[in-house]
Amino acid sequence: MPILKLGILWVSFYILSGVCEVVADEKIVKLIVQISDSYKILLAILFSVSSMFIIGVTLVLKITNSSLMYR
Repeated sequence: MPILKLGILWVSFYILSGVCEVVADEKIVKLIVQISDSYKILLAILFSVSSMFIIGVTLVLKITNSSLMYR
C-alpha cells in the first residue's frame, strides 16, 4: 500500500509540474520537479527495502524448515 501511495504522489507531482509550466514561474516548476524527484527516490528506497525484507523472510523460512527435516 505505501508503494502505491508514493507512486501516485510521484506521478501527480510530475503531472502538476507539467501543468504549472504554462502559467507559473520557472522557479516554482523546478521546485515541483525536485519534489517529484524526491518522491521517486523514496519510492525506489521503499521498493528495495521491501524486496530485501521478502528475501530475508524467505531465507529464514527456508533455513528453519531444512533444520526440522533432519530431526
